[in-house]
Amino acid sequence: MGGQFVETLYSGKVFQGFEFNEILFEAKTPYQAISIYQTDMLGRVLVLDGVIQTTEADEFIYHEMLTHIPLFSIDGPERILVVGGGDGGTVREALKHPVKQIDLVEIDQGVIDSCRTFMPTLNDAGKVFDDPRVNVVVQDAFEYMKNHRGEYDAILIDSTDPIGMAEALYSNKFYQLCFDSLSSGGVISAQDGVVFFQRDEAASTISKFRELGLFAGAYTAAVPTYYGGLMTFGISGYNSCVLAPNHDVLEKRHASLEGTTRHYSPKVHVASFVMPPWIKSALDGV
Repeated sequence: MGGQFVETLYSGKVFQGFEFNEILFEAKTPYQAISIYQTDMLGRVLVLDGVIQTTEADEFIYHEMLTHIPLFSIDGPERILVVGGGDGGTVREALKHPVKQIDLVEIDQGVIDSCRTFMPTLNDAGKVFDDPRVNVVVQDAFEYMKNHRGEYDAILIDSTDPIGMAEALYSNKFYQLCFDSLSSGGVISAQDGVVFFQRDEAASTISKFRELGLFAGAYTAAVPTYYGGLMTFGISGYNSCVLAPNHDVLEKRHASLEGTTRHYSPKVHVASFVMPPWIKSALDGV
């Protein structure tokens, strides 16, 4: 039966929602409640613990920007770590690069299984999980990264918002583990919320990575699913070039991409680092 869904992220102060035709899947795992809805406007919608995570209609914007910005920021990344991302969208985009290995570390097998079945457009009907270059690890990323020091050219943090169990993924301890797991010359990207309502997320991420000695900043993208305007993505690395993209260099790297993108382009890459003054102030902690 159909109905209406209202998100709980902002505790009733502001909210978004949608009408749905049916609930395709519902389950409660040891980690969270998972729901997948069928809608007319957004296609299928993944909801975790009452918060919208992604929709079939616009997921390509989020996944392309989280993935291609960092991977094109450095030359020839070969080994990639994806933290979270059990829907498969980030891995799907990373596989378009000439990478040798992608380790997907997702704590909840239920997310992988439900998205493989009910959100196949995000993961090519499950094929991304079965690709020989992909190693799916169902484990707490904290424990996993302790044993993988200095291994990754890129770490893509595809996490939920910093509430509940995901709050730890925004901590000093977690960022230290990311730093320790990064190879020389590597890059890290992270989703950091909608800056209008989650003003401190990106500023906190940037500050913590700078304290570790990395060059750190942010870029933005407008993703319709995420209420409140521009979404910020944190980015950090050993080389300052990750914050100052060169269009000609990006064009050369983009030529190696296997497949197409609907949102990302080298020009979009460069433009995404241009900040309105109010967002720049937020990122500076003002």
